[in-house]
Amino acid sequence: MKKGFTLVELLAVITIIGVVALIVFPTIMDSIKKSKQNLYEIQIRDIEETGAKWAHDHMELLDATHLNTVAISLESLITSEYLQKSNLQDPRNKTQMNGCVTIVYDDAIEQYQYHYIESACANAITNGFIYEYKNNAWEKAEQNAIVSSANTIIEGYASNNLIKTEGQTTAGFYDEGERYVFRGSAVENYAKLNGGNETYRILSIDKTTGKIRLIGTTPIPNAWDSDNGTLFENASVTTVQLESYYNSSSNGIINNQSKIEEDALWNVGTITDSVSYSVLKSLEAGRTAYSKIGLPSISDYVSATTDFTCHENIFSDTCKQENYLYELWKEKNTWTINTNGTKIWYMNVNGMLDTADPNFIHYIYPVIEMKANTHIIKGNGKPISPYVFE
Repeated sequence: MKKGFTLVELLAVITIIGVVALIVFPTIMDSIKKSKQNLYEIQIRDIEETGAKWAHDHMELLDATHLNTVAISLESLITSEYLQKSNLQDPRNKTQMNGCVTIVYDDAIEQYQYHYIESACANAITNGFIYEYKNNAWEKAEQNAIVSSANTIIEGYASNNLIKTEGQTTAGFYDEGERYVFRGSAVENYAKLNGGNETYRILSIDKTTGKIRLIGTTPIPNAWDSDNGTLFENASVTTVQLESYYNSSSNGIINNQSKIEEDALWNVGTITDSVSYSVLKSLEAGRTAYSKIGLPSISDYVSATTDFTCHENIFSDTCKQENYLYELWKEKNTWTINTNGTKIWYMNVNGMLDTADPNFIHYIYPVIEMKANTHIIKGNGKPISPYVFE
């Protein structure tokens, strides 16, 4: 007779199969779960790459100051046919995806970053712009949008028709064509950096870049260069004193270094003749230097006065009239950043421009350039309530 399996043998086989199942089943399920997660990540990457493609096609819709996040809903990317799928499902749970792509500029790597968030755009961003595709066009909705410091100041004066032009002789905020400046002996251009003790004055606002130049108000006695060198880039005033000021913990720079231009362009042209203000600016542009910190130029000093005769002759005694920089520097010999080829220009104790050997001890007032992605968190520019930049 042929014998079958005994009950014990069958139980043993079933037990072994059960043990194997207990071992293998979690592995299989984990593998399936990982596979779904991989598919999800691939899908997210595709969505984010689509967001990058949209940003490339619509750079004019992004925030040039990099202060605000831009968000586009997944639905709008599908409606505008940037994404071809009409119904995107999460492969992990088969639910419909209906989130948002955010576009944020990373200052550290100087690139835009794209992130998909499974949430409505209104919940995905704190400060910025939300774009929706409606009626074959992109419509923008602002959500707590941050305005750059430059725009805040300019728009504040423009909205009240207070921007003055060349030729006017009253104190205020002036449009010089390529930049805005403050003129007068008592103008409201006081500023501070968030977390710093130093009080600054606004030297100028570049109309193209939105960058703001600030000058410190603490005088520092120092030679231009102890070895008689005239090049700003190599002079000890740059490599030692200004570097030390930049790294100080009291003036607010350390807390705001990401907002300070480390490759700013400084006008260090050679000025040799008695020239007009318009010629001066072109001469200063003749030789330039890049640095994260600098000094005021002759044109900064000339542009701070409301006396128009100074603009015709920058070496006249009238340059100190109604001039907030003279009020700051008066009774001090103050270095500017310009040279005459062998000596360095400075403002003397009488408010006149003069030259001196580089190894003379005069006063310096450091200048920094704030990036366009700074904003005002409080203040109105008055001495008792300076603008606070962050």
